[in-house]
Amino acid sequence: MDPKDSRFSTQISHLALDIGGTLIKLVYFSPNGDNCEDGSIVVGNNGCSAVQGRLCFAKFETRKIDDCLDFIRLNILQHSGVQHPNGTERDKLSVKATGGGAFKFADLFKEKLGIVFDKEDEMHSLVCGVNFLLKTVPREAFTYLDGQKEFVQIDHNDLYPYLLVNIGSGVSMIKVDGDGKYERISGTSLGGGTFLGLGKLLTKCKSFDELLELSHQGNNRVIDMLVGDIYGGTDYSKIGLSSTAIASSFGKAISDGKELEDYQPEDVARSLLRMISNNIGQIAYLNALRFGLKRIFFGGFFIRGLEYTMDTISVAVHFWSRGEAKAMFLRHEGFLGALGAFTSYKDQSHSTDLKPHHHTVERAVLKCSDDDSFRHTPVTANVNDGEAIEFRRLETTVATSPRTLHRNQVYHSSFVEEDGITKACGCPLLPLKSHIKGPAPVSEQDRTDIVDEAITFFRANVFFTNFPIKSPADKLLIYLTFYINVALKRLEGCRTLAVGTKAIINLGLEDIPVPGEAGFPFPGLFSLPSSQEEADLFRNYLKQVREETSGRLLSVAYRANGTPNKWWLAFAKRKFINVVLL
Repeated sequence: MDPKDSRFSTQISHLALDIGGTLIKLVYFSPNGDNCEDGSIVVGNNGCSAVQGRLCFAKFETRKIDDCLDFIRLNILQHSGVQHPNGTERDKLSVKATGGGAFKFADLFKEKLGIVFDKEDEMHSLVCGVNFLLKTVPREAFTYLDGQKEFVQIDHNDLYPYLLVNIGSGVSMIKVDGDGKYERISGTSLGGGTFLGLGKLLTKCKSFDELLELSHQGNNRVIDMLVGDIYGGTDYSKIGLSSTAIASSFGKAISDGKELEDYQPEDVARSLLRMISNNIGQIAYLNALRFGLKRIFFGGFFIRGLEYTMDTISVAVHFWSRGEAKAMFLRHEGFLGALGAFTSYKDQSHSTDLKPHHHTVERAVLKCSDDDSFRHTPVTANVNDGEAIEFRRLETTVATSPRTLHRNQVYHSSFVEEDGITKACGCPLLPLKSHIKGPAPVSEQDRTDIVDEAITFFRANVFFTNFPIKSPADKLLIYLTFYINVALKRLEGCRTLAVGTKAIINLGLEDIPVPGEAGFPFPGLFSLPSSQEEADLFRNYLKQVREETSGRLLSVAYRANGTPNKWWLAFAKRKFINVVLL
């Protein structure tokens, strides 16, 4: 692909971040949208001449902040027209940021990317983000109850007051009376952080999405004590409680005589999700009642467009309000703070901004008020009609299309220092976070190793036919990328995790050739062993690193319920590296 291809003419501007305790959310503007994921907003269409393009969205786990840094460096800064070779003071870029992480990680972004945060108040950004969406985006708000989704027509002249319930690690409840007029009136510490924290302790799930997906398969009635369990299967009609109402979350665990391992993890996850969602819905309505508010908007990445979560919150609001109030949800629920920070960019151009336009994107968007001039591009969704957007997860630092990368912009290994590292056949035997027996030194569990890099970079690097080598570690990265490609081909027809695990085990039993032996995939990439001892050392290291890669690959190639992850197995059809540049 020619780097001068017209598809690389895109310029990125007005990057904004919301760095929370659990997730980092990004919003950035692309005039023609070629650098966006599929989940994006088309702006400035049909007569809006100030600015045209897309608002693009991405998110990362805060604990994997290095992934976010790499994404910004490789997919945004390179397309902004900004040259930033060494992060010196004159190269500093001013970027809008909000959330606690805007303070916590300010020095890190300055050191690694030369970015200086122009910090925006977190609560103010949330409110601005919601007002922006409700005033600007058609069919943004909707209700979801009993499996029925209905979009809500927002009267801009009768929008205020309303209650905003933002569900992040904790929950904030904000009474909004107008533009810039708001007050945090309540909240609860039982939020998304509670769900993930308890979920990790009670199940084997390691991520929020994995836990949500697991809960989708569960039955909370196995663990929750219902009204019917207390009253012999009947309702308590005198006070309006049905037999299926939850009397005590996790209540059956008291008398069942079971240990944690006797319960199915999906049932535990379901009960936990139900408990937290019910609690949030009830507290939200009680606060709305306190201030006489009829509109309650729920946002934050806890919801993720998940039907069960929305339905549970809606049922709680409906029950406690006796049908007088409705829970309303937002299609861009998780990006409220980032959108609010984004809209804070001013008209004037600053040399420190990322390629500023003469008009702000905010102003251009707000000029486009009719339905035809501002639309969304729907992507994967968890609700019935496919219109409620849940932006495709950026689980790694890479894009899944070569359109956003130049031909020679492969992802290289960060392991360039070789002091104290043993080599075999010219390959550094890098440390691994592994309990598998082998010659690799043991890496600290919280540090990235070469297997992490290979899996993280795979979906971008697999598209390239050339791979310029910058360090000996790149050779190992090439080998592992090829191995992942082979492993995915073996998994391609495996429809369950159990079958896929068996295929990977069989792959691990195959002979592992070393340089100079028949079947080694990259003749000339590594030096020939000088002795049988060196050959055996390299073979044993390759065996260890392949087994470790296989285990981690299974965890991303299959979902928590054991079904294939198509965003990984689709790459089995790729053919990696026809030519290696030495």
